[in-house]
Amino acid sequence: MFFMQAISLLQIAPTLAEFFEVHLNSQARSVEQILEFAYSRKPQVVVLVVIDSLDFRFYTDFADELREIQELVERDGLLFECEAVSSHTTPAIASILTGLPSEAHGIFMDNDVGKSKIKSILEILEDEGKPTAAAIETNGAEPLSGRISYVFAVDDREDIFEYDELITTHTISVLKKHDLRLVFSHLRAIDRFAHRGEDLRVAAKAINENVRAIANAVRERNGLLFICGDHEMHGRDKDKKYGKAPATVPLIVCCP
Repeated sequence: MFFMQAISLLQIAPTLAEFFEVHLNSQARSVEQILEFAYSRKPQVVVLVVIDSLDFRFYTDFADELREIQELVERDGLLFECEAVSSHTTPAIASILTGLPSEAHGIFMDNDVGKSKIKSILEILEDEGKPTAAAIETNGAEPLSGRISYVFAVDDREDIFEYDELITTHTISVLKKHDLRLVFSHLRAIDRFAHRGEDLRVAAKAINENVRAIANAVRERNGLLFICGDHEMHGRDKDKKYGKAPATVPLIVCCP
């Protein structure tokens, strides 16, 4: 089901906080349709996968290559077109996980992550005795070490497919921990290919396969899966049709 109403990526963390019954300091509202969907399915675990540079235009233009992801919506899922909150990955992910704009959380570069006093939804849940996990690039993972139960740090590398496969493997493996409540993962192939001007269909197909594998693991745990982009694709030529429109990214919520 596709919802046309305007929502923001800032609303993901407040929605998760309300579902898990924890307090989050954010002015953004939770999304009622997502909460109703989640309450009716009673998931054992929630997995949030952020796909770097997956904007809404890419999601529609590469529908064939993203077939498995599209089918998650068609079978029994929700699809929202969300307003992006930053044009760069680090502050965008910080906003997704805190429900705060960049000027409030103060995280603009990797070096800012460990300095911010703002807690992410992962840390807030952990403080309330609800174990969480993250599978992300090493610079983003290190500040979370000791602050959440399971941290999987993957070093950046030339082979971005290997990188994403490792993120996927860690995400699937940690789902075997039955005390786990929330997992965050970050896949990057589309962004790398966009920056280098390489064939985006290849990147889309690889992302599709990794999400398929994660979705299968979520299904085995009777879990809830969130999939979203973080910002508009870099390096795209602006045209008359898209140039003045605000950047938007897809948010998919499903029980695979």
